[in-house]
Amino acid sequence: MAAAAASKSNLPNTMTAPKDSSSYLPDDLWECIFKFLNGGHHRTLQPLTTVSKQFLSITNRLRLSLTITYPAFRFLPNLFHRFPNLTSLDLTLLPHTINIDALLIQIAALPYDLRSLSCNNMPVNGLLALSKTMKNLTYFSCSRMPFINKNHLLFIAYCFPLLEELNLTYPVVSRVSDFVLEENQLLKFPKLRKINLSGNNHISDTFYHHMWECCVLLEEFIMSSWVAKKLPRVDMRW
Repeated sequence: MAAAAASKSNLPNTMTAPKDSSSYLPDDLWECIFKFLNGGHHRTLQPLTTVSKQFLSITNRLRLSLTITYPAFRFLPNLFHRFPNLTSLDLTLLPHTINIDALLIQIAALPYDLRSLSCNNMPVNGLLALSKTMKNLTYFSCSRMPFINKNHLLFIAYCFPLLEELNLTYPVVSRVSDFVLEENQLLKFPKLRKINLSGNNHISDTFYHHMWECCVLLEEFIMSSWVAKKLPRVDMRW
């Protein structure tokens, strides 16, 4: 009987519940796997957030873009803490009653490296604060402002000299004097590749040619239904 008892004790316990498989791999390896699975949108990884706290934490770190809505506005400190690696923020769904200047000043103090920012007005103080810490911004969009003129462009160029794409579309009012540059006044966008000024109906030929001359990397200039693109250079050597 003793031998039988000993032999039974050596048998594996097949009734024991399996361990959580996620514990066998470190976070950095799971992160590589999730990046491979990611289809370019955070919703692709959303089902994984319900698997375990480990997966939730990893997917939060992989979230790069965030659209802030009014219902979520009061939870912003929690959202910013939850998503520590954001590179893109969209503020266009916030109502005009929200102080965007104060919000951007708050964001400027976070350890983010923003590359993309979209909003519906020109929060001067907030953008100045942001420009001191987020120096790698390459995309800026500000649509449906009361009006847009050359001073807005000069200000943006000062704040974010590394911009590659600029979207200043459909102001409420478009005036003839908005894009008249003074003598020796230069718009310096050394990295700009695309600018969209649709809805600005009084862009002069002088300003148009000025942009092509000063922005040496410019490839696309959009004005409403008209899209101007840089023609490729042709090598005439035989």
